[in-house]
Amino acid sequence: MGQREGEGVSGKYILIEAPNFNNAPSEAEAMTSYLRLGAVKDPSIAASPGAPRASGEDLAALVTSFVDDDRVRDGCPQFTPVAERKAETAKLHTKGGWRDHSDGNRITTTRGDKVEVVQGNYRMLVRGRQDHDSGWDVSGGHVSETGITFEGSSEIRWVQNYDGTWRVIEESIKGDVFTTYHGDTHDVYSGNLKESITGSAAPAKGKENPRITDRTWARSIESYTGSSALPVPSIKDETWADVIESTTTAKTMRDTTECAGAIESTTKATSMTSTTTVTSMTDTTTASSMTSTTVCPSIKDTTIGNTVSTIIGSETEIVSGDVSELTIGSEQSITMGTVLDITLALMMDICIAGKLEVNIGAGISVDLDATYEITPKKIQAAAQRLATGTTHTQVGAQHSFL
Repeated sequence: MGQREGEGVSGKYILIEAPNFNNAPSEAEAMTSYLRLGAVKDPSIAASPGAPRASGEDLAALVTSFVDDDRVRDGCPQFTPVAERKAETAKLHTKGGWRDHSDGNRITTTRGDKVEVVQGNYRMLVRGRQDHDSGWDVSGGHVSETGITFEGSSEIRWVQNYDGTWRVIEESIKGDVFTTYHGDTHDVYSGNLKESITGSAAPAKGKENPRITDRTWARSIESYTGSSALPVPSIKDETWADVIESTTTAKTMRDTTECAGAIESTTKATSMTSTTTVTSMTDTTTASSMTSTTVCPSIKDTTIGNTVSTIIGSETEIVSGDVSELTIGSEQSITMGTVLDITLALMMDICIAGKLEVNIGAGISVDLDATYEITPKKIQAAAQRLATGTTHTQVGAQHSFL
């Protein structure tokens, strides 16, 4: 049983003590264990870094506050002002109650259950046999952890989002994290904001931008954004890169885009190369009107294969410039309707071969100027007239029929 030593500065206490239990030759090497119940014997050395080693108060001086002392919690349930929280913490080492210390080891074993109920705050500090602090702080209804695993900070504060809620703010610096999951994983997010930032537009030493590799193997992958019942009001995707490479290999692909409004697409590049290799290809466009404009000093278009072009409707083609067309092979042109051909300039038609014209029906030819026809027979006749020097003058006659 403990022995009552009397009254200290702040009240009564009972002390159980085993001084110098290792029989050390000097006070510096002596090891002491004690348990004091009741009042603090000497508040002047409580939690003092310069207190005698046997008192253990030099170690107690490492814990003199709780995280909740300064936590922002204005407006939260059961709110306690900062001044009251700090005032209670200030009595941590002088209030008295249970105080024990040992310069040796402390080992507790319990074969059955163990229950500890703490109405106040709780803090654990472990130094790891060196001057490195780690542990946790349980105060104000929150648990905060500390350690040297990586630098950073953690903060929990009360904010007025969603009519009041707790916000956790964490920062990790210089921490390597390897995470492996085995089993089912299900993540659900809800709230006003979900933001993810990797790297920085201004990286610095110690905060370099990372290399990112994302690999996925799965039996199936499905991705949904919004729904017909609740579409996403706005989606913006912006990419800035020096080089972009994209490769897709699949047995079948289906791509569907539906837009109730306008679709705008703009591409700017020094050069473009597009290659399509397929067994068959079908391209269908349905629109109320189409406008296509190409501005290029030189265009080369090559098609190898048979081509069938069908236009149901009228077609107007305007070429402002020279037109050259070369057909190596036969050409058939069938027009089921009226053909109107107007040339506002000199027209030359050269046929290096025989020419056969067949008109099934009446024909009308109107020339509003002189017409000259050159054939081998007419060339021969003109030569004979020049040879004989004969001049023929034809005077036209005018006839009237009543």
